[in-house]
Amino acid sequence: MQDVVLNIKSNQFLPEWEHEEIIELITPGKLYHKNGDVYITYREGSLTGTINTETTLKVGRGRVTLTRTGDIFSEMVFENGFRHLSYYDMGDVGGMAIGVNAKRVDANFTDKGGLIDVEYAVEVENEYTGDNNFIIEVKHVQ
Repeated sequence: MQDVVLNIKSNQFLPEWEHEEIIELITPGKLYHKNGDVYITYREGSLTGTINTETTLKVGRGRVTLTRTGDIFSEMVFENGFRHLSYYDMGDVGGMAIGVNAKRVDANFTDKGGLIDVEYAVEVENEYTGDNNFIIEVKHVQ
């Protein structure tokens, strides 16, 4: 398991908004390899409202799976040209069905780090809610 630093930039655009909502987060994490896939784990923190939640990214060929455990439980699968459904559980607040339609899933890693770039549309309870993009730059800690 390797120590890494993640620079996460997330853009969200909803049709009723006049602008994008952009969140940027720099956080420590861990990176490891298993069965040919890259795994990255980190805690998001108070900026995203998920203080007691651990996020794991599983990066494989043409597919990124984002799993959150803790105060929030969810698994979102991003795969080029596919629609995946999941349940987003927010504990006491309740949950909702989420649909993810990936438009672009790019991930490249070297021994110095990597980059994940995902663009997707989101549905909540089968209703289109907007377009999102996240870019995660991963750098190994020396």
